[in-house]
Amino acid sequence: MRIDPKKLEKYLRYFFILLTSVVIGYNVYLAQWETFWSAVMTLLLFMLPTVLEKRNAITIPTSLQIIILLFIFASMYLGEIHRYFYRYRWWDRMLHTASAVILSYSGFILIYSMNKDYKVDVKLSPKFMALFSFCFAIMVCALWEIFEYTVDAIFGVDMQKARNLEKVYGFFDTRLGVKDTMKDLIIDAIGAYVVSLIGYFHLKRKKDEDSAFWSLHKQFMKDNPELFGLAEEENKIDMKMNRIKK
Repeated sequence: MRIDPKKLEKYLRYFFILLTSVVIGYNVYLAQWETFWSAVMTLLLFMLPTVLEKRNAITIPTSLQIIILLFIFASMYLGEIHRYFYRYRWWDRMLHTASAVILSYSGFILIYSMNKDYKVDVKLSPKFMALFSFCFAIMVCALWEIFEYTVDAIFGVDMQKARNLEKVYGFFDTRLGVKDTMKDLIIDAIGAYVVSLIGYFHLKRKKDEDSAFWSLHKQFMKDNPELFGLAEEENKIDMKMNRIKK
């Protein structure tokens, strides 16, 4: 029995939205506002791809959407709402490794797809493409860590998920959080470096575009033809074909 990826993604999203909605209602009943806001943020993240698709901003390949859904479920629902970050020491490290891999590969898809744009005359070298994917992942991870630190410093919470924090005048001492941030960034860098290295050697060996490593880039370009001028090119081809027929 073959499972339709689009249906799987749709059912997963609906299930996660329903599950998170129940958690929101339950925490309103118990007046647990910290968990309530975490659940609200989780719900918004689950609904974001649907909103983007309806606005025709960008279409994300189904397989990547499933991966993102599972990541949000593991980080926000299990990690934040069910406090897996505190229950299991390895949970945060595992998710940071996964996020670095996802972001680095997304960087490769982005730069590789743009490099295949027929309007772009410059063809990028494998070294530059690998460097871009690495820097793209590190940039996003660093911005997220800055966001966590800022929220902790302003609201006195513990988004950085550092253990054994002490409260000073009602606020958490964020120094241990900064130590945790550096560990997270090191793990992010390692994960991004591994994916960038794999992509670099893949490009150097001139593997076929239809290989497993690049399986998402074609789908991304196909789903978003207007981003790469493909829609215009297809229209030109159709016009030429119509002239030939006439």
